[in-house]
Amino acid sequence: MRRIAALVGRNEKLISLRRPHWIYLAQGFFWLVLMALIGFGLDYVLYYYAGSKTLTAAKLLLDINVFGVVFDQFFTPIPYMMILVGFAIFIPYFLIYISHEVALTSQRIIYKRGLIFVNIDQVDLEDIRAEHVNHGMLGWFIGYGAVRLDCRFIDDVHLPAIADPYKLVRASHNARLKSSDIDYDEDEFSRQDKRIAAAEQDNNRKEKMARLKAKMKASFRKAT
Repeated sequence: MRRIAALVGRNEKLISLRRPHWIYLAQGFFWLVLMALIGFGLDYVLYYYAGSKTLTAAKLLLDINVFGVVFDQFFTPIPYMMILVGFAIFIPYFLIYISHEVALTSQRIIYKRGLIFVNIDQVDLEDIRAEHVNHGMLGWFIGYGAVRLDCRFIDDVHLPAIADPYKLVRASHNARLKSSDIDYDEDEFSRQDKRIAAAEQDNNRKEKMARLKAKMKASFRKAT
């Protein structure tokens, strides 16, 4: 927050500050649990075969002493190794969640990444030609989406998945309308607002479920 506040100029106003959606934490936790389960599963298989039929690969893991902890055929380091792998996958997701920020001001959109080594992308509102929201199947159900800003003169800016992305898109157009430095009239605002509303409606999960049910009923009727 302090880093973003330092970037906001005297003549601009901070309108909205967004953090990534909690789905990043959920994804990281999922991989951590999955790696742990795989580790304990492999450990069980090793234990089962180590009695009379020790696996060739398992022999490399027997009688290992790590800081006074002795691993043998009944107490192997496999679960702990897999848990470490799970943490290695979890940490990047966790860092995205706690260190990334998306700020909308009266003049631009600021995307900040990182805790120690900070990278910042900035794009003026007048340089944004279009916004594209990517939900994915899971985002469609939970209500989040990643926004890609189609920019002039510079590379496109890819924002992280945030909750209610259309709210940010609509707020950016409203900020353009209110800015005296941007050539953006009521007619253009009305057209863009209708486009945003249409895209939001098209991605509405209730309507998609209704369409899916209608298609399934129609297919069932044809089959019968």
